[in-house]
Amino acid sequence: MSRYIQGAVHMEEDHELYRKNMQSNKILILRNRGILYSFLIEDGRIRKAAREEKEEFPIGTVILGKVLNVAKQFQGAFLALEDQKGKAGRTGFLQARENGSYRPVNRTADGRILCGDELPVQIVKQAKGNKPPELSGEYSLAGQFAVVKKGNGQIRYSSKSTETERAQLAESFESWKKDFSAEDPEKEPDFSEWDITFRTNAPSVLPEIWQNELIDLISQLKEIDRLSRTRTVYSKLYEPEDFYLEFIRDQNISALGEIVTDERDVYETLKAHIRGDSLPVRFYEDTKISLASVYALDTRLRELLQPKVYMRSGAYLMIEPTEALVAIDVNSGKAEKKTDPEEFYFRTNLEAVKEVCYQLSARNISGMILVDFINMKDKEHTKTLVDALKKETAKDQVTTRFVDLTRLGLAEITRKKTSGALQYTLRDWAWKS
Repeated sequence: MSRYIQGAVHMEEDHELYRKNMQSNKILILRNRGILYSFLIEDGRIRKAAREEKEEFPIGTVILGKVLNVAKQFQGAFLALEDQKGKAGRTGFLQARENGSYRPVNRTADGRILCGDELPVQIVKQAKGNKPPELSGEYSLAGQFAVVKKGNGQIRYSSKSTETERAQLAESFESWKKDFSAEDPEKEPDFSEWDITFRTNAPSVLPEIWQNELIDLISQLKEIDRLSRTRTVYSKLYEPEDFYLEFIRDQNISALGEIVTDERDVYETLKAHIRGDSLPVRFYEDTKISLASVYALDTRLRELLQPKVYMRSGAYLMIEPTEALVAIDVNSGKAEKKTDPEEFYFRTNLEAVKEVCYQLSARNISGMILVDFINMKDKEHTKTLVDALKKETAKDQVTTRFVDLTRLGLAEITRKKTSGALQYTLRDWAWKS
């Protein structure tokens, strides 16, 4: 029986229906038709959705592949990812990079890639159509606060971090590295062998948290190197963790209030991986109303799949994907024109900027996007609109860029493709009637 409601007439303050109205951002993790999904909820709206994909070689997997063919015309090589005997085994394509640090384990490295080389490689992009999976010889591991890969000691910072945050991280890292070296001078070269990129979340936690993560990631990479020299060809040297852990790592932790799940195994995994003082994890166990129903996921998701999107003012967007691009039209609709037309169009367009950027993120729209805003005559209004577009697109966690306004007044936006659109993510979703 639920420990939350238990037949009470009033809504208890620890019940999800009450907590839902508290405007803290959160992550929901639940199952639908046996498939696990993650949802990022911001200000009561779905900002991002993801699902588990059961792939033989998921992105992030490090495997000891064997070079089958060096394709100079494609500037790369095809590697076998499994035994080719008696069947058409799966292969991947490794793009040859200038000055790449390729480390075959069956011969002395000399910078070249030769047929028969056994190379540890990482899956960086899934197969699509007739294209095989894309591989990289410079494998990396991503944590919640940093990304580490084999390199020469370069330190980078998230482009979304402020100058102040970068300076503080740099100072903290250098101080820690000196202390680390003073305690054990033999460990100092560790840092010169790895490239480290601090993620957006790093400045929001105590230094010892990302320090412990760095030590752990470097240790895992060393273990991959060790296994590559002792395992047989086609062995998996590293497999990524559950997708929802990566989903969580990609979010701005400082803006999250909690993670909620109704899956006991997921809850136990989260408790083991995430520090409770950095991000609370809560198990939802009400048997009378599902977690999906509390947040009206079916309704919210259906809205995100519709071409027509209403805004608060009564104006609306029409979102129409095509083969070449995504067209978005801004319409005044039934919005009341209480001011002069120019001012009304200006306000409507500014409202549309935020809604367009939200829809791009929530629907995971990628590629080229053209937005037809309502025509304005005032050049200052147009300049303000452009500034707003630049500001809002920069907030997206996925690389999104406002390009320009065309001579016809269409806003050109590009958004990097990282995974399938929302419609593809929900391809197996069981809708309630």
